[in-house]
Parts: sequence; structure tokens; C-alpha cells
Amino acid sequence: MEVYDFEVLKYGAVIAAKQSIALPDPRAAWPKVAKLAKTFNEPGCTIRVKDGAGGIVILIGVTAVCGYSDTLSLGTHHGK
Repeated sequence: MEVYDFEVLKYGAVIAAKQSIALPDPRAAWPKVAKLAKTFNEPGCTIRVKDGAGGIVILIGVTAVCGYSDTLSLGTHHGK
């Protein structure tokens, strides 16, 4: 398991954060990303997921996430 930090940004400023979520790998972050996108479905919002070393593993706009929300909430996204 690795620890990941989730941040919601609006026009570049962090407006919400969840720190130290343990997941088996970055792909397991997608259902959480989908939930955050539904909660913060506003213009200018993006979701950033960082690994324990601070590297960005996911950076995606809320609008893009909402287009894939059914697939992401099921955890079936494979980065394709």
C-alpha cells in the first residue's frame, strides 16, 4: 500500500484536501476522484492526486472526470 494525497483546485488554488489515503496503486484512486468530481462540479476545478513523495500521479479537470464518471466510480478505468 502507498499513501496518496487528494486535492481539489479551483483556478489553481487548493479548496479541499484529503491527506494520506492508503491505496494499493494509483489506479485505485479513480473512484475517489470520481466522487470528488461530483462534489466539486464547478467551472475551473481540477483534481490532483500526489504520491507519498509528492509527485503528481493524476491531474484532471472535473469536466473530464464527469465524462467518465460511470467507468471511474466502478474502478474499471485503465488509463486508456
